[in-house]
Amino acid sequence: MLTRQYKTNSKRKRAPEEILVSRNVKHSTTGNASTSERNLSKNVTTKKVLTKASIPRRPLYSNKVVTINNSTVKTLPISSKPVLRSNKSIVSHKNATTSYPGTRPVPYELGGNFTGKVSSANLNKAELARFRSEIAQHKKQLAEIQREAAESEEYNKAIEAEFPGLHDELTKVKLDCDIMLADIEQSKVLDKQLNVMNEENNRLHENVQKLNQDLRYKNEKIAEQKSLQESRLRQIQESYNGLNSEENTRKELHNQLLDLKGNIRVMCRVRPCTDGENDVVLAKLKCSDDKRSIEISTERMSLWRTKVDTSTFKFDCVFDQKADQDQVFSEISPLVQSAIDGYNVCIFAYGQTGSGKTYTMEGDVNNPEKKGMIPRAIDVIFDKIKELEKLGWKFEAYVQYVEIYNETIQDLLGDENKTNNERKKLHKKTYKESKDLYKIMYNESTRMTIVENAERRKVSRKEDMESLLRKASNRRSKASTNSNLVSSRSHGVFIFHLEGEYPIGNASSRGSLSLIDLAGSENIDKSGSTGNQLKETQNINKSLSDLKTVIQQIKDKASYVNYRDSMLTNLLKYSLGGTAKVCMLVNVSPFADSVNETKNSLTFGQTARKTHVGTASRSGRF
Repeated sequence: MLTRQYKTNSKRKRAPEEILVSRNVKHSTTGNASTSERNLSKNVTTKKVLTKASIPRRPLYSNKVVTINNSTVKTLPISSKPVLRSNKSIVSHKNATTSYPGTRPVPYELGGNFTGKVSSANLNKAELARFRSEIAQHKKQLAEIQREAAESEEYNKAIEAEFPGLHDELTKVKLDCDIMLADIEQSKVLDKQLNVMNEENNRLHENVQKLNQDLRYKNEKIAEQKSLQESRLRQIQESYNGLNSEENTRKELHNQLLDLKGNIRVMCRVRPCTDGENDVVLAKLKCSDDKRSIEISTERMSLWRTKVDTSTFKFDCVFDQKADQDQVFSEISPLVQSAIDGYNVCIFAYGQTGSGKTYTMEGDVNNPEKKGMIPRAIDVIFDKIKELEKLGWKFEAYVQYVEIYNETIQDLLGDENKTNNERKKLHKKTYKESKDLYKIMYNESTRMTIVENAERRKVSRKEDMESLLRKASNRRSKASTNSNLVSSRSHGVFIFHLEGEYPIGNASSRGSLSLIDLAGSENIDKSGSTGNQLKETQNINKSLSDLKTVIQQIKDKASYVNYRDSMLTNLLKYSLGGTAKVCMLVNVSPFADSVNETKNSLTFGQTARKTHVGTASRSGRF
């Protein structure tokens, strides 16, 4: 506490102790004095009397915690309050002599106070220097700690940044570890299975070795048997070749014999059953093994028992129900070759209605396996023509296709734009003039039959010929009867004229092939024909009857043969008159209800086979 000062004269002289204190303070303060020292100097110069209470207090340090970058740092103890140090030389205010206004302090008292203050200042200065040094060190430590804290912070951030990736990698490693563990378990299972399979493989290997031994043994046996079979096959082939050669020789001799005899070749074919005819009762027909005869059995009632009559008919060849179109054509193909060689050839199908005549002659043009005799003959003729043309021959082929309907001739290749009904109306109007409209002409030099005014079309390819066959077949007169759903009501006559020239050898050839699909004979009561169909049936039966009569007259060597009784026999005059090779295909039904018609057809065929028509002659230069 400062003593109270009373105002005096402002120009009074300072006391000696004030001057001394001020001077000592000035000489003792060097460098940068602290705030406490400056305050002390100020107090001295302001003429204040220092007491114990007015001595500057040095700050003491207390423990202080500082947080830097989330790091806790403990600093040195620093006190914000100044501490009063005691000085025995300084007399307390209470013991000091009281000074009154207008009096001076005692001199010894001033010297003691000054000395104490100087010591205290020196101590404070040393303490201050030490504290400054410590503060500098602590600042360095603090800077180092802060730097390390910053580095630690950056390191922590780097670690924290890497932590998600490390976590994912750890998850992946765990997943891979689980997969590897599962693979290990699976490998164990597979090892067990492999061991089992190895054992099975060893067992199978042993079995294979045994089988190989058996196989080698059997192969040796097979080789022996194969060698033996090859030897036998060679013997069989040699025998077959000899038999085939003998058969060919027999056929040639047979053909020569027939040519010498002049007989008509007659073949018989039994129609096969269709899919819807399996439940129909069949006739008792039996073909011989040599395919030369057919046997038919019929039953008749006597007085007390049923008697069975068996009849056998012999032909040049018999085809049973299993025979196909190719087998039939193989027997008549030599006759087709004869037409190319310059002979007149006539092949006609005969039989009751529904016996398969149209199928045999025409078949199905679109199906190679079911082609009839006409399209097959066309194929063979054009193939042979190509072979002969390579040798220098030149051939021209002409065709005519007509039908004999109700004793009138109708052209199946002409009037293509007219329907069947229109053509029928035309022929009804010109029935009396039909003989003048389509005349049957005979070429005496070539011994050929030509239908005058009927279209004679030139063909150069078999594809064109097949197209004509389809059109002509669709234009034929057909109707449905009780005996046949699709019954031909006319005789179809297909005539193929072949003219060949061989300039190198100055040779020529003129031949013809007539393929005739006769209408079927019908039982009027059985067919149920009435009206126009009745007239058609009567004309068909009459023309077939006239054909039988002509053949019988030729067989009996009658002095006069009446060919002019019908259009059919008139057209077949040169064929049956001894200048052509003739083949008759007798078609019969396999059903029991047609056994009488079958027997009549077989009888007529056998009669025709015994008929001598003369030796065929070739036409042309040879």
